[in-house]
Amino acid sequence: MRYRVKGCEVRSENAAKPASSAGRWLLRWISELDPQHKGLDLGCGKLRYTVPMSRRIKHVTAVDSKVQVDRFQTLFGHHSTIRRYATEHFPNIRVHAVEEEAWKRRRYDVILCTNVLSAIPSKQIRKKLVLSAHQRLRKGGTFLLTTQFRNSHFSNWARDPRATRHCDGFLVRGAKGASFYALLDCDMLVAICRRAGLSIVDSGHVKELAYVIATK
Repeated sequence: MRYRVKGCEVRSENAAKPASSAGRWLLRWISELDPQHKGLDLGCGKLRYTVPMSRRIKHVTAVDSKVQVDRFQTLFGHHSTIRRYATEHFPNIRVHAVEEEAWKRRRYDVILCTNVLSAIPSKQIRKKLVLSAHQRLRKGGTFLLTTQFRNSHFSNWARDPRATRHCDGFLVRGAKGASFYALLDCDMLVAICRRAGLSIVDSGHVKELAYVIATK
């Protein structure tokens, strides 16, 4: 998604990381999912966790902004769009823009939302995103929400003229537009999930990762 903040256009697609940066803890969590489950990767980015999910479970719906799923970029060594790449290589992945309605009509056994909230410069929009996950989770399903809660760049941005404090993070101006980075720990994620009506199963920190596992 793109946001207007303090006269800048924040391009959240710039925060998407490649498959090579997939975390071991998350990959291990995905490897233990029920193979018969149908999942949703909410904020799929460059498919770094969508593809591992598709190799483990029955079906995955990948959702991100229209600009993210339709722009040409490098994906697993291929120059393609997310829609095209998934169609050509993974028949059990269905890709939708968040603005589309089809993915919203389904219910999912497992929903993953990883490193998405920290790129959103609005607490209200974060709340709506987690509420959307709650609405689309099957009764008894599993929701995994993760963010980065620690980053060495934060101390540098406090002294960087390109960075401005906003909300609970920094608005950083760069050559490709502005980006937003927030550090959200597990207590903050727990509060967001509870306000959305989710029940907390587990929460904590793994290295620089904050996570919450919740259910409906």
